[in-house]
Amino acid sequence: MTQTLAKLDTNGTALTRQDAQRIADYAAADGTLVGLRDAALVRVASDALLRVSEVAAVRVEDVETAEDGSGRLTVRRSKTDQDGKGATLYLGAPTMLAVRKWRAAGNVAEGPLFRRVWGRSNTVGADALTGRTVRRVLRRRAEAAGVEGRISGHSARVGSAQDLAAAGEELTELMNAGRWQSPAMPAHYAQGQLAGRGAVARLRYGAGERAAI
Repeated sequence: MTQTLAKLDTNGTALTRQDAQRIADYAAADGTLVGLRDAALVRVASDALLRVSEVAAVRVEDVETAEDGSGRLTVRRSKTDQDGKGATLYLGAPTMLAVRKWRAAGNVAEGPLFRRVWGRSNTVGADALTGRTVRRVLRRRAEAAGVEGRISGHSARVGSAQDLAAAGEELTELMNAGRWQSPAMPAHYAQGQLAGRGAVARLRYGAGERAAI
């Protein structure tokens, strides 16, 4: 199995799918509205390889449930899509369950999906979280779950890219999943995983078989 590249110079620590699940489970287990919100937030960020600004911009209307319980997220605008052409991304059934739990508990029927929860009153605000707040949520929840390293706004995005590369996906698929316009960034993020199934690994040592994630 390809070894995970855990540390990333200026981009901090990569949060793999396993990390994201652990963080989300710890957040939900505290039994609070904030915990339910943060569990959904972490799962959405991981599944869809979102930037923190994109997490903050998600609206209830952007998420649809498929017949099999999975979801489809529409990202209407992003750093690499200034014209607003949009992209449709996949959310797993466990992620959709976390979203439904947060929406039901917080009475979030429309508008911004991830919102501030005010103090002990558990009052859910109307405004979306900022990208800076999303970054703080990721850091705080990772620390609480015992995930070590410096968590950045790119950590969930990079970790998911590494997961995909480790499972055998090519750069084209990484670019599609993360909506990168150039292969340079996903190739940098997943260089350890890609090397683990490159020509030397495959032809000399039989490494690089496709794995489930």
